[in-house]
Amino acid sequence: MRHWFLIVLSMVLGTFLSPVQADDAHSLAISEPAPIQIPTLSQINHDWSDADINDLVAALYDAQSHGLPSLDDIAFSLTDETLSPDMRSEMAAQAYLRFAGWLRYGLLDQETLQLRMSSQEEINVLWDHLRQGLVSHSVRQSLENLVPPVRDYASLRVEMMRLLAYQPIWSGIDEGPTLRHGDAGERVEQLRIRLAAEGLYVSEWDEDSPFELRLETAVRRFQGRVKLDPSGRMDADTLAQLNLSPLHRMNQLRTNMEQRRWRSHNLGRRHIWVNLANFSLEAWEDGVLAREHQVMVGRDYSSTPEFSEEMRYLVLNPWWGLPSGLATTQFQAIRRNPDLVRREGFRVFDSYGNSVSAYDIDWSQWGRVWPYRMSQAPGPTNPMGEVKFIFPNIHNVYLHDTTHRDEFGRTRRDMSAGCVRVQDPLSLAQWILEDQDGWGRDQIDEVVAGNSPTVIWLDERMPVHIAYWTVVGGEDGEVRYLNDLYGRDNRVIEAFMRAFESPQRLGGRGNGSNMVMLDSILD
Repeated sequence: MRHWFLIVLSMVLGTFLSPVQADDAHSLAISEPAPIQIPTLSQINHDWSDADINDLVAALYDAQSHGLPSLDDIAFSLTDETLSPDMRSEMAAQAYLRFAGWLRYGLLDQETLQLRMSSQEEINVLWDHLRQGLVSHSVRQSLENLVPPVRDYASLRVEMMRLLAYQPIWSGIDEGPTLRHGDAGERVEQLRIRLAAEGLYVSEWDEDSPFELRLETAVRRFQGRVKLDPSGRMDADTLAQLNLSPLHRMNQLRTNMEQRRWRSHNLGRRHIWVNLANFSLEAWEDGVLAREHQVMVGRDYSSTPEFSEEMRYLVLNPWWGLPSGLATTQFQAIRRNPDLVRREGFRVFDSYGNSVSAYDIDWSQWGRVWPYRMSQAPGPTNPMGEVKFIFPNIHNVYLHDTTHRDEFGRTRRDMSAGCVRVQDPLSLAQWILEDQDGWGRDQIDEVVAGNSPTVIWLDERMPVHIAYWTVVGGEDGEVRYLNDLYGRDNRVIEAFMRAFESPQRLGGRGNGSNMVMLDSILD
Protein backbone atom coordinates (compact mmCIF):
# COMPACT_ATOMS: atom_id res chain seq x y z
CA MET A 1 0.00 0.00 0.00
CA ARG A 2 2.65 2.54 1.04
CA HIS A 3 4.75 1.53 -1.97
CA TRP A 4 1.98 2.55 -4.37
CA PHE A 5 1.50 5.83 -2.55
CA LEU A 6 5.16 6.73 -3.02
CA ILE A 7 4.96 5.96 -6.73
CA VAL A 8 1.87 8.12 -7.14
CA LEU A 9 3.45 10.95 -5.16
CA SER A 10 6.52 10.87 -7.38
CA MET A 11 4.23 11.14 -10.39
CA VAL A 12 2.45 14.06 -8.78
CA LEU A 13 5.77 15.86 -8.51
CA GLY A 14 6.10 15.36 -12.27
CA THR A 15 9.12 13.07 -12.01
CA PHE A 16 10.41 9.69 -11.00
CA LEU A 17 12.89 11.62 -8.87
CA SER A 18 16.15 10.75 -10.55
CA PRO A 19 18.81 13.18 -11.81
CA VAL A 20 19.20 13.62 -15.54
CA GLN A 21 21.88 14.37 -18.07
CA ALA A 22 21.24 15.31 -21.69
CA ASP A 23 23.47 14.36 -24.61
CA ASP A 24 21.57 16.83 -26.78
CA ALA A 25 18.36 18.80 -26.83
CA HIS A 26 16.31 15.81 -28.01
CA SER A 27 17.60 12.97 -25.81
CA LEU A 28 17.43 12.29 -22.11
CA ALA A 29 19.81 9.96 -20.28
CA ILE A 30 18.61 8.93 -16.82
CA SER A 31 21.39 8.10 -14.40
CA GLU A 32 21.27 5.63 -11.54
CA PRO A 33 18.50 6.81 -9.15
CA ALA A 34 19.64 8.36 -5.91
CA PRO A 35 17.69 7.49 -2.76
CA ILE A 36 14.88 10.01 -2.29
CA GLN A 37 13.31 10.70 1.07
CA ILE A 38 9.60 11.34 0.56
CA PRO A 39 7.35 12.46 3.44
CA THR A 40 5.47 9.61 5.08
CA LEU A 41 1.73 9.13 4.74
CA SER A 42 1.13 10.32 8.29
CA GLN A 43 3.16 13.47 7.63
CA ILE A 44 1.24 14.21 4.45
CA ASN A 45 -2.07 13.94 6.31
CA HIS A 46 -0.92 16.16 9.15
CA ASP A 47 -3.15 19.09 10.12
CA TRP A 48 -5.34 19.44 6.99
CA SER A 49 -8.41 21.31 8.17
CA ASP A 50 -11.48 22.06 6.05
CA ALA A 51 -10.38 25.70 5.92
CA ASP A 52 -6.93 24.65 4.66
CA ILE A 53 -8.45 22.52 1.92
CA ASN A 54 -10.79 25.33 0.87
CA ASP A 55 -7.78 27.65 0.76
CA LEU A 56 -5.99 25.17 -1.48
CA VAL A 57 -9.03 24.78 -3.73
CA ALA A 58 -9.10 28.53 -4.35
CA ALA A 59 -5.41 28.45 -5.30
CA LEU A 60 -5.83 25.45 -7.63
CA TYR A 61 -8.57 27.21 -9.57
CA ASP A 62 -5.96 29.90 -10.36
CA ALA A 63 -3.44 27.49 -11.93
CA GLN A 64 -4.27 28.55 -15.49
CA SER A 65 -3.62 32.20 -14.64
CA HIS A 66 0.04 31.18 -14.21
CA GLY A 67 0.10 29.71 -17.72
CA LEU A 68 -0.01 26.21 -16.20
CA PRO A 69 -2.32 23.26 -16.93
CA SER A 70 -5.78 23.40 -15.40
CA LEU A 71 -6.21 21.84 -11.97
CA ASP A 72 -9.94 22.60 -11.89
CA ASP A 73 -10.98 18.95 -11.82
CA ILE A 74 -8.74 18.20 -8.84
CA ALA A 75 -10.00 21.33 -7.07
CA PHE A 76 -13.59 20.28 -7.67
CA SER A 77 -12.87 16.76 -6.36
CA LEU A 78 -11.52 18.26 -3.13
CA THR A 79 -14.88 19.92 -2.46
CA ASP A 80 -16.59 16.51 -2.22
CA GLU A 81 -17.47 16.32 1.47
CA THR A 82 -18.51 12.67 1.15
CA LEU A 83 -14.83 11.69 0.89
CA SER A 84 -13.16 10.45 4.02
CA PRO A 85 -10.82 12.90 5.80
CA ASP A 86 -7.82 10.70 4.97
CA MET A 87 -8.66 10.62 1.28
CA ARG A 88 -9.22 14.39 1.09
CA SER A 89 -5.95 15.00 2.94
CA GLU A 90 -4.01 12.78 0.55
CA MET A 91 -5.60 14.40 -2.48
CA ALA A 92 -4.90 17.85 -1.03
CA ALA A 93 -1.24 17.03 -0.35
CA GLN A 94 -0.76 15.58 -3.83
CA ALA A 95 -2.39 18.58 -5.48
CA TYR A 96 -0.36 21.04 -3.37
CA LEU A 97 2.96 19.37 -4.14
CA ARG A 98 2.25 19.21 -7.84
CA PHE A 99 1.15 22.84 -8.08
CA ALA A 100 3.98 24.04 -5.82
CA GLY A 101 6.53 22.17 -7.95
CA TRP A 102 5.19 23.78 -11.10
CA LEU A 103 5.19 27.27 -9.59
CA ARG A 104 8.67 27.02 -8.09
CA TYR A 105 10.58 25.03 -10.71
CA GLY A 106 8.41 24.88 -13.83
CA LEU A 107 7.34 22.01 -16.05
CA LEU A 108 10.50 21.86 -18.18
CA ASP A 109 14.20 21.50 -17.52
CA GLN A 110 15.75 24.66 -18.93
CA GLU A 111 18.75 22.92 -20.48
CA THR A 112 17.16 19.79 -21.97
CA LEU A 113 13.62 21.09 -22.60
CA GLN A 114 12.39 17.79 -21.18
CA LEU A 115 10.07 17.26 -18.23
CA ARG A 116 11.88 18.29 -15.07
CA MET A 117 13.25 15.75 -12.64
CA SER A 118 13.09 16.86 -9.01
CA SER A 119 16.09 16.63 -6.74
CA GLN A 120 15.97 15.76 -3.06
CA GLU A 121 16.70 19.40 -2.22
CA GLU A 122 13.75 20.56 -4.33
CA ILE A 123 11.40 18.07 -2.71
CA ASN A 124 12.51 19.26 0.70
CA VAL A 125 11.75 22.86 -0.30
CA LEU A 126 8.25 21.93 -1.45
CA TRP A 127 7.58 19.93 1.70
CA ASP A 128 8.76 22.83 3.89
CA HIS A 129 6.36 25.19 2.14
CA LEU A 130 3.51 22.73 2.63
CA ARG A 131 4.32 22.26 6.29
CA GLN A 132 4.60 26.02 6.90
CA GLY A 133 1.32 26.63 5.10
CA LEU A 134 -0.46 24.08 7.27
CA VAL A 135 1.06 25.30 10.51
CA SER A 136 0.15 28.94 9.78
CA HIS A 137 -3.15 28.04 8.08
CA SER A 138 -2.07 30.06 5.03
CA VAL A 139 -1.89 27.39 2.34
CA ARG A 140 -2.78 29.71 -0.52
CA GLN A 141 -0.25 32.34 0.56
CA SER A 142 2.47 29.70 0.83
CA LEU A 143 1.85 28.93 -2.84
CA GLU A 144 1.85 32.61 -3.77
CA ASN A 145 5.25 32.86 -2.12
CA LEU A 146 6.58 30.51 -4.83
CA VAL A 147 5.60 32.85 -7.68
CA PRO A 148 8.62 34.21 -9.61
CA PRO A 149 9.79 37.45 -7.90
CA VAL A 150 10.21 39.47 -11.09
CA ARG A 151 8.45 42.78 -11.57
CA ASP A 152 6.43 41.94 -14.69
CA TYR A 153 5.13 38.52 -13.63
CA ALA A 154 1.96 40.04 -12.17
CA SER A 155 1.32 41.87 -15.47
CA LEU A 156 1.84 38.66 -17.45
CA ARG A 157 -0.57 36.88 -15.14
CA VAL A 158 -3.27 39.53 -15.65
CA GLU A 159 -2.71 39.26 -19.41
CA MET A 160 -3.12 35.47 -19.21
CA MET A 161 -6.42 35.88 -17.35
CA ARG A 162 -7.54 38.39 -19.99
CA LEU A 163 -6.74 36.00 -22.84
CA LEU A 164 -8.47 33.08 -21.08
CA ALA A 165 -11.60 35.16 -20.58
CA TYR A 166 -11.59 37.13 -23.84
CA GLN A 167 -9.95 34.68 -26.29
CA PRO A 168 -9.34 37.26 -29.04
CA ILE A 169 -9.84 36.44 -32.69
CA TRP A 170 -8.25 38.29 -35.57
CA SER A 171 -7.83 37.62 -39.25
CA GLY A 172 -4.50 37.37 -40.99
CA ILE A 173 -2.97 39.34 -43.84
CA ASP A 174 -2.22 37.72 -47.18
CA GLU A 175 1.43 37.21 -48.14
CA GLY A 176 2.84 39.67 -50.61
CA PRO A 177 5.32 42.50 -51.16
CA THR A 178 6.02 45.30 -48.70
CA LEU A 179 3.11 47.72 -48.23
CA ARG A 180 3.87 51.44 -47.89
CA HIS A 181 2.26 54.86 -48.00
CA GLY A 182 0.11 55.27 -51.13
CA ASP A 183 -0.52 51.56 -51.75
CA ALA A 184 -4.11 50.31 -52.09
CA GLY A 185 -5.95 47.03 -52.39
CA GLU A 186 -7.26 44.13 -50.34
CA ARG A 187 -4.08 43.66 -48.31
CA VAL A 188 -4.19 47.30 -47.16
CA GLU A 189 -7.76 46.67 -45.96
CA GLN A 190 -6.58 43.53 -44.13
CA LEU A 191 -3.78 45.54 -42.51
CA ARG A 192 -6.27 48.13 -41.22
CA ILE A 193 -8.52 45.46 -39.75
CA ARG A 194 -5.58 43.73 -38.09
CA LEU A 195 -4.22 46.93 -36.51
CA ALA A 196 -7.73 47.86 -35.38
CA ALA A 197 -7.81 44.54 -33.49
CA GLU A 198 -4.61 45.68 -31.74
CA GLY A 199 -6.27 48.96 -30.78
CA LEU A 200 -3.74 50.90 -32.84
CA TYR A 201 -6.03 52.05 -35.66
CA VAL A 202 -9.26 53.46 -34.28
CA SER A 203 -10.39 55.76 -37.10
CA GLU A 204 -13.20 54.97 -39.48
CA TRP A 205 -12.20 54.45 -43.09
CA ASP A 206 -13.74 54.03 -46.51
CA GLU A 207 -13.41 50.66 -48.16
CA ASP A 208 -10.55 50.54 -50.69
CA SER A 209 -9.00 53.75 -49.31
CA PRO A 210 -5.23 53.83 -49.81
CA PHE A 211 -2.42 53.43 -47.29
CA GLU A 212 -2.43 56.89 -45.68
CA LEU A 213 -0.63 58.71 -42.87
CA ARG A 214 -2.85 57.40 -40.05
CA LEU A 215 -2.21 53.82 -41.15
CA GLU A 216 1.52 54.49 -41.44
CA THR A 217 1.52 55.86 -37.87
CA ALA A 218 -0.33 52.76 -36.63
CA VAL A 219 2.25 50.53 -38.33
CA ARG A 220 5.08 52.49 -36.68
CA ARG A 221 3.44 52.13 -33.27
CA PHE A 222 3.08 48.37 -33.77
CA GLN A 223 6.70 48.05 -34.91
CA GLY A 224 7.94 50.02 -31.91
CA ARG A 225 5.86 47.85 -29.58
CA VAL A 226 7.42 44.61 -30.86
CA LYS A 227 10.95 46.08 -31.19
CA LEU A 228 11.19 46.27 -34.96
CA ASP A 229 12.56 49.28 -36.81
CA PRO A 230 9.59 51.71 -36.98
CA SER A 231 9.73 52.28 -40.73
CA GLY A 232 5.97 52.66 -41.17
CA ARG A 233 6.11 50.04 -43.96
CA MET A 234 4.63 46.58 -43.61
CA ASP A 235 7.73 44.57 -44.51
CA ALA A 236 8.27 40.81 -44.13
CA ASP A 237 9.26 40.98 -40.43
CA THR A 238 6.24 43.14 -39.58
CA LEU A 239 3.91 40.87 -41.54
CA ALA A 240 5.25 37.82 -39.69
CA GLN A 241 4.48 39.46 -36.33
CA LEU A 242 1.01 40.58 -37.42
CA ASN A 243 0.16 37.09 -38.67
CA LEU A 244 0.96 35.27 -35.43
CA SER A 245 -2.31 33.69 -34.32
CA PRO A 246 -4.08 34.36 -30.99
CA LEU A 247 -3.28 30.77 -29.97
CA HIS A 248 0.42 31.32 -30.70
CA ARG A 249 0.35 34.50 -28.61
CA MET A 250 -1.24 32.64 -25.70
CA ASN A 251 1.33 29.84 -25.91
CA GLN A 252 4.12 32.42 -26.21
CA LEU A 253 2.82 34.04 -23.02
CA ARG A 254 2.60 30.69 -21.23
CA THR A 255 6.17 29.86 -22.22
CA ASN A 256 7.48 33.24 -21.10
CA MET A 257 5.87 32.75 -17.69
CA GLU A 258 7.63 29.37 -17.55
CA GLN A 259 10.94 31.06 -18.42
CA ARG A 260 10.47 33.38 -15.45
CA ARG A 261 10.21 30.29 -13.22
CA TRP A 262 13.52 28.95 -14.54
CA ARG A 263 15.60 32.02 -13.85
CA SER A 264 14.00 34.06 -11.09
CA HIS A 265 15.10 32.59 -7.76
CA ASN A 266 18.30 33.23 -5.79
CA LEU A 267 18.94 36.27 -7.93
CA GLY A 268 21.21 38.06 -5.47
CA ARG A 269 20.52 41.05 -3.23
CA ARG A 270 21.99 43.33 -5.90
CA HIS A 271 21.86 41.96 -9.41
CA ILE A 272 21.57 42.87 -13.08
CA TRP A 273 19.03 41.59 -15.61
CA VAL A 274 19.55 41.87 -19.37
CA ASN A 275 16.65 41.00 -21.67
CA LEU A 276 18.12 40.51 -25.13
CA ALA A 277 14.78 40.58 -26.97
CA ASN A 278 13.86 43.90 -25.33
CA PHE A 279 17.34 45.47 -25.69
CA SER A 280 17.16 46.43 -22.02
CA LEU A 281 19.17 46.19 -18.79
CA GLU A 282 17.77 46.49 -15.26
CA ALA A 283 19.78 46.93 -12.05
CA TRP A 284 18.01 45.66 -8.91
CA GLU A 285 18.71 46.15 -5.22
CA ASP A 286 16.73 44.56 -2.37
CA GLY A 287 13.79 43.86 -4.65
CA VAL A 288 13.61 47.43 -5.97
CA LEU A 289 14.43 48.52 -9.51
CA ALA A 290 17.38 50.91 -9.15
CA ARG A 291 18.38 51.67 -12.75
CA GLU A 292 17.39 50.97 -16.35
CA HIS A 293 19.66 51.13 -19.40
CA GLN A 294 19.23 50.55 -23.11
CA VAL A 295 21.58 47.98 -24.63
CA MET A 296 22.81 46.67 -27.97
CA VAL A 297 23.09 42.90 -28.43
CA GLY A 298 24.66 40.47 -30.89
CA ARG A 299 23.69 40.26 -34.53
CA ASP A 300 21.89 37.16 -35.78
CA TYR A 301 25.15 35.43 -36.80
CA SER A 302 26.80 36.32 -33.46
CA SER A 303 23.74 36.11 -31.23
CA THR A 304 24.21 36.77 -27.52
CA PRO A 305 23.63 33.64 -25.39
CA GLU A 306 21.48 33.30 -22.26
CA PHE A 307 23.31 32.55 -19.02
CA SER A 308 24.01 33.76 -15.47
CA GLU A 309 27.40 34.52 -13.97
CA GLU A 310 28.89 36.71 -11.25
CA MET A 311 30.57 40.02 -12.05
CA ARG A 312 33.97 40.06 -10.34
CA TYR A 313 35.59 43.28 -11.53
CA LEU A 314 35.33 46.12 -13.99
CA VAL A 315 37.98 47.86 -16.06
CA LEU A 316 38.09 51.58 -16.70
CA ASN A 317 39.88 52.51 -19.94
CA PRO A 318 40.04 48.86 -21.08
CA TRP A 319 42.20 47.39 -23.80
CA TRP A 320 40.39 45.60 -26.62
CA GLY A 321 41.55 42.17 -27.71
CA LEU A 322 40.35 41.82 -31.29
CA PRO A 323 38.41 38.60 -32.07
CA SER A 324 40.07 36.46 -34.73
CA GLY A 325 37.64 37.42 -37.51
CA LEU A 326 38.04 41.15 -36.96
CA ALA A 327 41.77 40.75 -36.43
CA THR A 328 42.07 39.09 -39.85
CA THR A 329 40.44 42.11 -41.50
CA GLN A 330 42.71 44.51 -39.62
CA PHE A 331 45.85 42.54 -40.47
CA GLN A 332 44.92 42.74 -44.14
CA ALA A 333 44.64 46.52 -43.82
CA ILE A 334 47.94 46.70 -41.90
CA ARG A 335 49.69 44.69 -44.59
CA ARG A 336 48.78 47.46 -47.03
CA ASN A 337 49.53 50.27 -44.56
CA PRO A 338 51.61 49.33 -41.47
CA ASP A 339 51.22 52.85 -40.08
CA LEU A 340 47.59 51.98 -39.14
CA VAL A 341 48.98 50.24 -36.05
CA ARG A 342 50.37 53.52 -34.71
CA ARG A 343 47.49 55.67 -35.88
CA GLU A 344 44.70 53.48 -34.38
CA GLY A 345 46.59 52.57 -31.21
CA PHE A 346 46.93 48.84 -32.01
CA ARG A 347 49.52 46.48 -30.57
CA VAL A 348 50.62 43.27 -32.29
CA PHE A 349 51.82 40.30 -30.24
CA ASP A 350 53.41 37.02 -31.30
CA SER A 351 52.43 33.59 -29.96
CA TYR A 352 54.77 34.10 -26.97
CA GLY A 353 53.12 37.39 -25.97
CA ASN A 354 55.98 39.55 -27.20
CA SER A 355 55.14 42.92 -28.77
CA VAL A 356 55.99 42.99 -32.49
CA SER A 357 56.41 45.98 -34.80
CA ALA A 358 54.04 46.05 -37.74
CA TYR A 359 57.08 46.28 -39.99
CA ASP A 360 58.51 43.04 -38.57
CA ILE A 361 55.45 40.80 -39.13
CA ASP A 362 56.38 37.62 -41.00
CA TRP A 363 53.76 37.71 -43.76
CA SER A 364 55.00 34.37 -45.13
CA GLN A 365 52.90 32.77 -42.37
CA TRP A 366 49.67 34.27 -43.79
CA GLY A 367 47.25 31.53 -44.72
CA ARG A 368 48.90 29.08 -42.32
CA VAL A 369 48.71 28.96 -38.52
CA TRP A 370 48.84 32.69 -37.97
CA PRO A 371 51.06 33.35 -34.91
CA TYR A 372 49.97 36.94 -34.26
CA ARG A 373 47.14 38.55 -32.32
CA MET A 374 46.12 42.17 -32.00
CA SER A 375 44.90 44.47 -29.23
CA GLN A 376 43.91 48.11 -29.18
CA ALA A 377 44.94 50.51 -26.44
CA PRO A 378 42.40 52.70 -24.60
CA GLY A 379 41.39 55.71 -26.60
CA PRO A 380 38.60 57.40 -28.56
CA THR A 381 38.45 54.70 -31.27
CA ASN A 382 38.54 51.70 -28.91
CA PRO A 383 35.18 49.85 -29.33
CA MET A 384 35.16 48.94 -25.62
CA GLY A 385 34.74 52.62 -24.82
CA GLU A 386 35.45 53.79 -21.28
CA VAL A 387 34.46 50.76 -19.18
CA LYS A 388 34.11 47.00 -19.39
CA PHE A 389 32.26 44.83 -16.84
CA ILE A 390 33.80 41.38 -16.37
CA PHE A 391 31.87 38.27 -15.29
CA PRO A 392 34.02 35.34 -16.54
CA ASN A 393 32.03 32.90 -18.67
CA ILE A 394 32.53 30.24 -21.33
CA HIS A 395 30.94 32.47 -23.99
CA ASN A 396 33.46 35.31 -23.60
CA VAL A 397 30.52 37.74 -23.42
CA TYR A 398 30.62 40.90 -21.27
CA LEU A 399 28.96 44.26 -20.75
CA HIS A 400 30.85 47.30 -22.03
CA ASP A 401 30.67 50.84 -23.34
CA THR A 402 30.72 51.62 -27.06
CA THR A 403 31.97 54.32 -29.42
CA HIS A 404 28.68 54.06 -31.41
CA ARG A 405 26.54 55.77 -28.80
CA ASP A 406 24.27 57.43 -31.36
CA GLU A 407 22.90 53.98 -32.28
CA PHE A 408 20.98 53.83 -28.99
CA GLY A 409 18.39 56.04 -30.69
CA ARG A 410 17.36 53.06 -32.82
CA THR A 411 14.52 50.76 -31.76
CA ARG A 412 16.11 47.55 -32.98
CA ARG A 413 19.69 47.26 -31.72
CA ASP A 414 21.15 43.87 -32.68
CA MET A 415 24.47 45.20 -33.91
CA SER A 416 27.30 43.85 -31.73
CA ALA A 417 29.66 40.92 -32.18
CA GLY A 418 27.99 39.13 -29.24
CA CYS A 419 28.76 41.28 -26.21
CA VAL A 420 26.22 43.63 -24.64
CA ARG A 421 26.86 47.34 -25.19
CA VAL A 422 25.38 49.55 -22.47
CA GLN A 423 24.07 53.10 -22.71
CA ASP A 424 25.49 55.45 -20.04
CA PRO A 425 27.77 52.73 -18.63
CA LEU A 426 29.61 55.02 -16.21
CA SER A 427 26.36 55.58 -14.30
CA LEU A 428 25.97 51.81 -14.11
CA ALA A 429 29.56 51.57 -12.84
CA GLN A 430 28.77 54.21 -10.22
CA TRP A 431 25.78 52.15 -9.00
CA ILE A 432 27.83 48.95 -8.90
CA LEU A 433 30.59 50.64 -6.89
CA GLU A 434 28.41 52.79 -4.63
CA ASP A 435 29.16 50.69 -1.53
CA GLN A 436 32.86 50.44 -2.34
CA ASP A 437 35.15 52.92 -0.58
CA GLY A 438 37.10 55.28 -2.77
CA TRP A 439 35.02 54.83 -5.92
CA GLY A 440 32.43 57.57 -6.19
CA ARG A 441 31.54 59.21 -9.48
CA ASP A 442 34.26 61.84 -9.12
CA GLN A 443 36.94 59.15 -8.79
CA ILE A 444 35.53 57.23 -11.77
CA ASP A 445 35.48 60.34 -13.96
CA GLU A 446 39.03 61.24 -12.92
CA VAL A 447 40.36 57.85 -14.05
CA VAL A 448 38.38 57.89 -17.31
CA ALA A 449 39.76 61.33 -18.14
CA GLY A 450 43.14 59.66 -18.63
CA ASN A 451 44.09 56.61 -20.69
CA SER A 452 45.50 54.28 -18.04
CA PRO A 453 43.69 50.91 -17.77
CA THR A 454 42.41 50.51 -14.20
CA VAL A 455 41.00 47.28 -12.77
CA ILE A 456 38.52 47.60 -9.88
CA TRP A 457 37.77 44.36 -8.05
CA LEU A 458 34.34 44.20 -6.46
CA ASP A 459 34.13 43.72 -2.70
CA GLU A 460 30.96 41.72 -3.31
CA ARG A 461 30.40 39.80 -6.53
CA MET A 462 27.27 40.80 -8.43
CA PRO A 463 25.09 38.27 -10.32
CA VAL A 464 24.40 39.10 -13.97
CA HIS A 465 21.46 37.32 -15.60
CA ILE A 466 21.13 37.44 -19.39
CA ALA A 467 17.68 36.29 -20.55
CA TYR A 468 15.71 36.10 -23.79
CA TRP A 469 12.09 36.96 -22.98
CA THR A 470 9.76 37.86 -25.84
CA VAL A 471 6.79 38.88 -23.68
CA VAL A 472 7.35 41.74 -21.24
CA GLY A 473 5.18 43.82 -18.94
CA GLY A 474 5.69 47.51 -18.23
CA GLU A 475 5.20 49.41 -15.01
CA ASP A 476 1.83 50.59 -16.33
CA GLY A 477 0.70 46.98 -16.69
CA GLU A 478 0.86 46.99 -20.50
CA VAL A 479 2.10 43.69 -21.93
CA ARG A 480 4.11 43.68 -25.16
CA TYR A 481 4.84 40.71 -27.43
CA LEU A 482 8.30 41.21 -28.93
CA ASN A 483 9.88 40.18 -32.19
CA ASP A 484 11.60 36.78 -31.88
CA LEU A 485 14.95 38.35 -32.69
CA TYR A 486 17.03 35.16 -32.78
CA GLY A 487 14.29 32.70 -33.77
CA ARG A 488 14.54 30.85 -30.44
CA ASP A 489 10.87 30.92 -29.44
CA ASN A 490 9.27 28.15 -31.48
CA ARG A 491 11.48 25.37 -30.16
CA VAL A 492 10.84 26.38 -26.55
CA ILE A 493 7.11 26.92 -27.10
CA GLU A 494 6.73 23.50 -28.73
CA ALA A 495 8.59 21.81 -25.87
CA PHE A 496 6.57 23.64 -23.24
CA MET A 497 3.26 22.77 -24.85
CA ARG A 498 4.25 19.09 -24.94
CA ALA A 499 4.92 19.33 -21.20
CA PHE A 500 1.71 21.35 -20.77
CA GLU A 501 -0.30 18.38 -22.03
CA SER A 502 1.75 15.70 -20.25
CA PRO A 503 -0.07 15.85 -16.84
CA GLN A 504 -3.02 14.14 -18.56
CA ARG A 505 -0.75 11.13 -19.09
CA LEU A 506 0.52 11.19 -15.49
CA GLY A 507 -2.90 10.56 -14.00
CA GLY A 508 -3.19 14.04 -12.57
CA ARG A 509 -6.30 15.40 -14.26
CA GLY A 510 -9.91 14.38 -14.33
CA ASN A 511 -12.17 13.16 -11.55
CA GLY A 512 -11.93 9.57 -12.64
CA SER A 513 -8.15 9.36 -12.71
CA ASN A 514 -7.86 10.95 -9.29
CA MET A 515 -10.39 8.59 -7.75
CA VAL A 516 -8.67 5.56 -9.29
CA MET A 517 -5.31 6.66 -7.85
CA LEU A 518 -6.71 7.18 -4.40
CA ASP A 519 -8.73 3.97 -4.46
CA SER A 520 -5.52 2.11 -5.25
CA ILE A 521 -3.79 3.76 -2.31
CA LEU A 522 -6.52 3.16 0.23
CA ASP A 523 -7.83 -0.22 -0.92
